[in-house]
This record gives sequence, structure tokens and C-alpha cells, in this order.
Amino acid sequence: MASITKRGKTWYVRFSKRVQQWNPEKQGMVSILKQKSKGGFKTKAEAQQFGIKMEAESLSGVDVTKNPEFAEYYRNWYTTYKFPSLSPSTKNRYKIDYKFIKGYFNTTKIKNISRDQYQSFITNFAKDHAIVTVRKLNTSIKACLSYAIDDGLLVRSFANHAAISGNENKERHVDYLNLQEIKQLVTSCEESLSPTYVSKYLIIAAIYTGARLGELSALQWSDVDFKNKTISITKSWNQDRRDMRKPKTKSSIRIIPVNSQLLDLLKQLKVNQSSFVFGKAITKLPPTSNGVNRVLRLLLNKNNMNRKNFHFHSLRHSHVAFLLSEGVDIYAISKRLGHADIGVTLKTYAYLLDEFKAKQDKVIVNALAKL
Repeated sequence: MASITKRGKTWYVRFSKRVQQWNPEKQGMVSILKQKSKGGFKTKAEAQQFGIKMEAESLSGVDVTKNPEFAEYYRNWYTTYKFPSLSPSTKNRYKIDYKFIKGYFNTTKIKNISRDQYQSFITNFAKDHAIVTVRKLNTSIKACLSYAIDDGLLVRSFANHAAISGNENKERHVDYLNLQEIKQLVTSCEESLSPTYVSKYLIIAAIYTGARLGELSALQWSDVDFKNKTISITKSWNQDRRDMRKPKTKSSIRIIPVNSQLLDLLKQLKVNQSSFVFGKAITKLPPTSNGVNRVLRLLLNKNNMNRKNFHFHSLRHSHVAFLLSEGVDIYAISKRLGHADIGVTLKTYAYLLDEFKAKQDKVIVNALAKL
């Protein structure tokens, strides 16, 4: 209930509510008085309006006595609920996002942010960031606000229906190798191939399958069907944390047809006597991402391929570029990559699709000529 009193020339509102709360020490429910007050209203009507608003929010399940700073609530949310299952790189992204939120909203309380204010924040952030970065930040904030609603801090999310944009100059095109470079890299790996050094096998496997490093590292011998020439992607391994998890998404669980050349190379790794296909002879575990990328950079430098930002995941892009150049249907590529839908593939590889558009235009024109 809200009580209204006059203090000097202004009006003062105090909202009081008793709630039942579990007390661990007493091992029982206890009655707690929660209060929220605000003064400085010029008229009694203004104070009454504020009191009615608090009572209405309280009836809808909102805890009107709490109103934490948005930036600090966001930080507490991701450190509590997200960090335990995140990779170091993703943790760093949340920390960077927090800095932007703190820098813009400063000490603004979570209940005091309107949809217009949030839209201004997103629009301002988009001026210097690619649209994919803006979209990730917005998605994280929306997830955070859903917790705020469950905590009784908000009735609805102020991030709903925000217009997402981005700076085209900040877009990063996927880096990939052309056909000649792919052949050169594979040849370079095979020239010095030894089961003792499994990183080169991983590099070849990525070129032939387009699978992610975690997916390949997780492969057990039971996942390789030598008879039907397929590998099953059902899990993901992180060697840095040494834990096995489900793949990135449900759609990432898939069966990939592979060529005989790759399967013949994989058979060589059985001498390492590890349950992991790419397990090393000594540790019986796959190499770390740093270890694999170090070998990849050495091979690129050896073959005079100066690619500053090229890394293991770029081999996945190279796989897609090759398939597109060979006229493979984008839907088939999407399924092979384990994308949730073809829209994800189109967004990720829009730059590559534009490059091969001219070739496809000729195919279309030649097809129309047959009418």
C-alpha cells in the first residue's frame, strides 16, 4: 500500500508491502516488510499517480522495492548464469558488452530505461559495429531482461522490437583459400604427415568436411563409418577446458559423407591407440586450438600464403567456397555445415555468394536459352 504525506512544499510517497520469505537459519518462512519511498513531487496528484503505479506493478508481480543499476545487473547476470559454460573468448565478449552498457547508461536504474532510450543506445552502438555484433549484443540483453522479469524487476522487456542496424564498413568478410591454395595446403600436410602430429590430420579433415574444430576433436572411432563413408557429428570437445558437450545447436548433429582419401588418412591414426580419432599418442587427447592454429600458420607461411586473420575456422569457409565454385546447391551446403536453416548460411556466406553470382548468372542465361 502507498501512503502519501506532505513534507514542506513537496509530496512524499512510501510504498509498503509484507512478503513471506524463506529463512535458511530458521528453516521456515518469515514475514519481511519491504518498503520503497520517493519524494520531491510538486503536487499531491503527481504523488498519488506514482503511488498507483507502484501498487499496479506490485499486483502484476513486480518487486517495486528493488531497482538495481542496469549495467551491474547485466554483469551479475552473465557472471552467475552464463560464465560457467562459456569459452574464454565468449566470456571476453560479455565483458566488452558490459563496458559499452556501463559507458552509455552509467548508473541508470533498470526500471528507469524506456524503449526509446534503449533504441538510442542500440543505434549509437551500431554506428561503429557490424550488424552481427549489434545483433549479438541485443540478443544477450534480451536474455538478461527475461531474467529481470522473472526476478520481478520488470513487467516487460524494453529491448523488445528494437530496430537492429550496423556499420557496413565494419563487416568482416569470411577469409578462405582458393582451389589452388587448398590443394597446396593439403599437399604440404601430406608431405610431412605422421600420426605423432595429429594437427595436420585435423587440418585435412576440416578441408574435406567443413566441420568445426570442436566437432572434429570430439570424434570417436565409433563415429566413423568406413563402410558407408560417413562421419557422425554428435558432440563437441574443448581441449582447453577438457570437456565434452553437445554440438553448437541441435541442427549441428548430422552425418557427413566423406571421401575415401580422408578415411584412408584417418586409419593411420589408429596407431595412437586413443578413443579419440585425433587423440595424440602420448596424452590420448586431441591437441589444443592454439596448437592446431600454430601448425596451420606454419604451413601457410611455408607456402607463402600471407593471411593475417586466417585460422582453423577459415578452413570451414574454404570448404564452402570450394563447394560453391563447384556449383553445389546452397541447401545441401547448409545441411552439411549443420546450420539451423538456410538463412543462416545465406547470411554467413553472403559475400561468397556475391562472388559466385556471375558464374550462376551464366548458368541461368544458358538454361533460359533452352526454352
